[in-house]
Amino acid sequence: MAELLALCYHDIVPEGGAEESGFRGPDAATYKLSLVRFSEHLRALNMSGEKNRFRILLTFDDGGSSASNAADELERAGHRGYFFITTGLIGRPGFLNAPQIADLHARGHIIGSHGASHRGRMNRMPEEALVREWSDSVRVLSSIVGSAILTGSVPSGFYAPRVARAAAAAGIRQLFTLLPTTRTVQTFGCEVLGRFTVRSWSPASRVQALARGHLRPRVEEALSWRFRELLKTVGGSAYTGFRRAFFERHFPAPLR
Repeated sequence: MAELLALCYHDIVPEGGAEESGFRGPDAATYKLSLVRFSEHLRALNMSGEKNRFRILLTFDDGGSSASNAADELERAGHRGYFFITTGLIGRPGFLNAPQIADLHARGHIIGSHGASHRGRMNRMPEEALVREWSDSVRVLSSIVGSAILTGSVPSGFYAPRVARAAAAAGIRQLFTLLPTTRTVQTFGCEVLGRFTVRSWSPASRVQALARGHLRPRVEEALSWRFRELLKTVGGSAYTGFRRAFFERHFPAPLR
């Protein structure tokens, strides 16, 4: 069986529609791809064909209302995706409602948990709150789709083994982080997988190079991840505010 490589997307939106789906603001917009660019990504992955070193998993975080756009494009390209839903945001403006989530499931896409609140750092939550994040989310999603929820992704990449332990206690058996790696590990009964994050400016050639196993983009992603982790450690709770202010200043333009 081919080794897995998971790509982490968020919202797939029409031109100029970054504020219509998911979280708002310049920071969040850096994770939102236009429909045109996403279609280019899918074509590039399909064109690679037998040249792909990895079996590609396409994942989508947050549960923004644009998930139907992503699902339509995926199905046209012959794929199905993993959609990770923040249950506390279901039905709010810019986010999926329960019937839309059930429809994605009925179309063959995989529904997973993205926690209940998308607030705070999971790896630092008190144990009771951490367990509640997963168990409440799994319970809500299971009632919507009518089947067990076996997969999840860690909001904002704040992972630690105790996060996997709490997820496993809620019935999750496959947990995605944001660590850019193709390695998988077994932790407390969970298969823990890394992902390569796709940003609004990521060209199709980059995801194609990742799929084919090229070393350079993987090394670049790993270095970028380590630099961000250093900033998080040094900056502490101020990191998030600094990051948001940076993108508001330097990336105010709408999606191209």
